[in-house]
Amino acid sequence: MSDATVIPTPATPDVCSISLLIDGEEISTAFHVLSASVFQELNRIPSASVQLRDGEASQQTFPASNTEHFVPGRPIEIRLGYRGETEAVFKGLVITHRIRVRKSGSLLSLECRDEAVRMTRGRKSRLHLDTTDGDLIDGLIGEYGLQRDVASTKPTLREVIQYDATDWDFVVCRAEANGHVVAVRDGTVTVRPPATDASPVVAAQFGATVLELDAEIDARHQVPGVTATTWNATDQELLEVEGSEPSLLDTGNLSPSDLADVLGGDPVVLRHGGGLGDPELQALADAHLLRDRLAKVRGRVRFQGFSGVTAGDVVEVNGIGDRFAGPQLVSGVLHTFANGNWETDVAFGLKPETQLERFPVTALPAAGLLPSVNGLQVGVVVALEGDPDGEDRIQIRLPLVSTGEDGVWARVATLDAGAGRGTCFRPELDDEVVVGFLDGDPRHPVVLGQCHSSAKPAPVPGADLNHVKGYVSRSKLKLTFDDDGKVASLETPEGNRLSLSEADKAVKIEDQNGSSITLDANGITFESSKDIVLKSSGDISLEAGANVTASAQAQFTAEGQGGVKVSSSGTTVVKGSLVQIN
Repeated sequence: MSDATVIPTPATPDVCSISLLIDGEEISTAFHVLSASVFQELNRIPSASVQLRDGEASQQTFPASNTEHFVPGRPIEIRLGYRGETEAVFKGLVITHRIRVRKSGSLLSLECRDEAVRMTRGRKSRLHLDTTDGDLIDGLIGEYGLQRDVASTKPTLREVIQYDATDWDFVVCRAEANGHVVAVRDGTVTVRPPATDASPVVAAQFGATVLELDAEIDARHQVPGVTATTWNATDQELLEVEGSEPSLLDTGNLSPSDLADVLGGDPVVLRHGGGLGDPELQALADAHLLRDRLAKVRGRVRFQGFSGVTAGDVVEVNGIGDRFAGPQLVSGVLHTFANGNWETDVAFGLKPETQLERFPVTALPAAGLLPSVNGLQVGVVVALEGDPDGEDRIQIRLPLVSTGEDGVWARVATLDAGAGRGTCFRPELDDEVVVGFLDGDPRHPVVLGQCHSSAKPAPVPGADLNHVKGYVSRSKLKLTFDDDGKVASLETPEGNRLSLSEADKAVKIEDQNGSSITLDANGITFESSKDIVLKSSGDISLEAGANVTASAQAQFTAEGQGGVKVSSSGTTVVKGSLVQIN
C-alpha cells in the first residue's frame, strides 16, 4: 500500500483525461464528453452514464446521435486517467440513448450497463436438482457467456426452486443465503465471501487526500446474536442453531458486542417453517450475523480519481479518529468525471438489508392485473349448480366484498379428484367456507374447506382425547371411527347399522326391524323378528365339521321337485308319532 498522503495515480493528477471506446476503437475527439459517471456496488449490476455535447440548432439535427456509435447494444468502454494515460473503469453495453434540449444547451445522454445486465432480463421458473448453491450460481452465470469466479458451497441441496425470478435476483439471493457477495466488473462475476483479511488497495488521509467523508456507527444494526430455527419433521421438534461470530476487519475501537449492549434484548430469531437441514440452517444464521457485523461502520470517502479500487476490495482511511480507524470493506465505488476533473467516491461497510428487502424481487401477485387478495377469506355458499362455464364450480358470496350480490363461482378443493373419480363432498347452501385465491387473484377463488361454529356446531363435540372421528350427512347418515373401543360403524337415522368392533371381536349387521347378523368368537348368528328366506338360482350347500341341527317349533318341511335323498354312513333314524311312507 502506498503513502496515504498521496493517491497512487499513474501520472500527475493535474490534467484529467477521458476516452470512450466503441467496439474496442476510441471515438473521435470531435465527440466532446461533457461528463461521465461509473457506479459499482456489491450485489448490483455496474452502471455508467455519459453526456456528450450534441445538437446543432442551425442545422436542426443531432450529429452524434445520428451516428452508429451510440445506439443501444453497442459495446462501450470508459477510460479515465491523467495526462493522456488512461485505464478502464467500465466495460459494458449502451442501454439507453437519450437527447436533451435545455436553455443552457443540448446534449446526448447515454446510460450503460455491464454485460451481466442480461441476467436481469425476464423472470424465469425452473427446478434445480441435486446441486450446491455454488454449482447452481456458476451454471446460471455461465449461461450468459460471462466470466465468473464462484466459491464452492455446502451442502448439496436435493431441490432448489426458482420461481418467477430473474437469474440475477436468484443468484444474489442464493449468494446472500451462504454469506457471499456478488461483485461484477467488466463482464466478470465474482461470488465469494466478503474480504475480511485482505490488505487495503489504497489509503486516504484526512487533511491530505480526503476530499469528502461521511462515516457512521449505528448501534441498531448490531445484535446480541442470531438464532435460526426450523421444524424437524423426523424428530417432531424444533431444530435451532446459533450464528457463529465471523472474522472481521479490525475497524474502529467499538466492538459489535459493545454496540449490541446499547439496545440490549435477545438474539435475532430467524424462523423457517419448512424443514431446512442443519448445514443450510447454520449458513442462514451465519450469513445474517455476518451482514449485521459488516454494517457496524458505514460511510463514504471521496478522493482524487483512482481506478485501482473496485467493489469488494479493502481500503483504509487514516486520521479520522479511533472510532473509525482501520481497514474498511468497499461496498461501492463511484467515479465522477465533470468539468475536467475526476473524483472517486468509495462506499464502505455493507448494507444490512438483503436483496429481497431492498428490491421488488418477488413478482406481483395476480401478475399485477389487479389488486390482489391477502390471505384467506370467508365465504357463504349460494349455489351448487348452474356453473356457467361447466367447470364443476359452486357459487359463493364473499361477505367482505359484498353482502348483496350472489357472489362468484369457485372451484372446490377435495381429497381426490380425477376423470370420473374422486371424493365428492360439496358443502350445503348457506354453509360457511374458507376461500383461497390462485396467485392472489380475487377472480379465481378456491374453496379450501368448511368451518363449524356455535351457529353451526360439529356433530361430535370436541374433546382432548379425540376418540371419535367420522362423517355425518345432512339426513344423519353416519360413518364413525371410535379409537377408544376400536369400532368402525356405518348407520342410518332409522337404526340400520354395520359395526366392526375390535373390543367385542365382532362384526354385526342390524336393521331397523330388529333383525341382525353377528360374527363373533362363537360363530355366526342370524336373528330375525320375522321370516328368513334363502334363495339361489343355483345350489345351496350346508356343510359342517360337526353336527347340523334343524328344528322348528311348528311344522318342518323338506321337498325336492326332482327327488329327495337322505343317506348316512351310520345309523339313520326316522321317528315320529306316526310315520307315513307313500
